[in-house]
Amino acid sequence: MSAPHGLDEGTIRAFVVEDYPRIVSGLSVMCGSRAAAEDAVQHALAKAWERSERGERIDQLAGWVTVVARNDLRSWFRRVRAERRARAALGHGVPTESESGADDRVDVLQALGRLTRAQRDTTVMHYYLGMTVAEVAAALGVSDGTVKSTLHRARQILAPALGVHEPTEEVTNDARP
Repeated sequence: MSAPHGLDEGTIRAFVVEDYPRIVSGLSVMCGSRAAAEDAVQHALAKAWERSERGERIDQLAGWVTVVARNDLRSWFRRVRAERRARAALGHGVPTESESGADDRVDVLQALGRLTRAQRDTTVMHYYLGMTVAEVAAALGVSDGTVKSTLHRARQILAPALGVHEPTEEVTNDARP
């Protein structure tokens, strides 16, 4: 079974073996739910196949799936937040921290929560998904310089939150032979 423009069963199989685990892992960090990340990636992959069957070309399948899945997750979380606000307004309450699973998050997830959405997305795509600066820039529609400066600002925020400190000149000089 083959779709036009090169997105065929072999391409999908290669994606599942090579890229799927990494993308799901990175999106899990972004959203805090592995199940939601898996669903979003599978849905994005199905969309890619449908587009390919219509004759659209997807040159970078992993990047395309990552961006589409991330956008789907954002939409889903917006709907969930709106539903929770509506339920709270109607007096039905909102789940507690332990019910929502938030108490299970690790320090990294808490630290990532201190970042802006752009910083978090850029950081996860680069460090967790292993995308190059150029790949992140293309996926987000920004310049390489914007990605680099966003990563720099994100590292400045994450370092103290994670207890990582830049070496001082004194420490650096002491380490030299």
